[in-house]
Amino acid sequence: MSKTVEEQRSGGAEERRGRGAEAQGGTSAPPPLRSSAPFPLGSSANVERAMVAGIPVANLTEDEAVAVIDEMISKGGSHYAAVVNAAKIVAADRDEKLKQVLLEADLVTADGMAVVWASRFLGQPLEERVTGIDLFQRLVEHAAERGWSVYFLGARDESVRGTVERFKTEHSALRVAGYRNGYFTASESNAIADAIKQSSADLLFVAMGSPAQENWIASQLARTGVRFALGVGGSFDHVSGLAVRAPRWMQRAGLEWLYRLMREPRRMWRRYLIGNSVFIWMVIRRRLGMLGSVIFLC
Repeated sequence: MSKTVEEQRSGGAEERRGRGAEAQGGTSAPPPLRSSAPFPLGSSANVERAMVAGIPVANLTEDEAVAVIDEMISKGGSHYAAVVNAAKIVAADRDEKLKQVLLEADLVTADGMAVVWASRFLGQPLEERVTGIDLFQRLVEHAAERGWSVYFLGARDESVRGTVERFKTEHSALRVAGYRNGYFTASESNAIADAIKQSSADLLFVAMGSPAQENWIASQLARTGVRFALGVGGSFDHVSGLAVRAPRWMQRAGLEWLYRLMREPRRMWRRYLIGNSVFIWMVIRRRLGMLGSVIFLC
């Protein structure tokens, strides 16, 4: 990457400020309602975050997210990232353990367009959606280029095996430290983490669904010895070809949820119709709280 993350963010910020001033006839706009505190990256990168229903979401493009993760890995230590959509934010509001895992993550990105739309409504617009599957594929490619070894954990045998085979075909230099399915008991977790450590993997991708994958990563990260871990949900099924992702135009339009609802209505209707309604109310409630605070200050 030709520019550092700081340079990219600085340039983007200047451009956005210019566009904002131009749109308002040169008058100064009020400061954005966003947190300026950096993520606990253990690095010099000052990553902006938008607070979406209580979860700090990184305001990064996909390229910038890869650059920040590269910096984390290069500096050593163990780090983990998470991605959030509307359903996961609603779940975190009800599940204190999941919420804490997300709050303690080194990086959280917006997996769903609903999160991006909510950030705009809250006056803290995110640059773009950085999905788990896209970030996953980019990081595997990046690992092959950097010579980092990768471990794949989760899904069914045919899914994880198919994922490894596809990536090895696409990236001949990729170092696969190991892989195994995601069907095991809690009593086996320590042994699996020890096996990952013995493999000397640098990166770990866990596909066990939420909140299982987030909880497992948070509890076993140190034991695995990996430098970076990411929960990737159903990505192994998509990469291996066992599941079909929405057409690109639906992804760009933020309609991937509709595609999944049409394909699996019995399984997805509650998540999208009821879960998204709860998410919308959570966001509206926070917006009203922000407006109430402004009125009180005035």
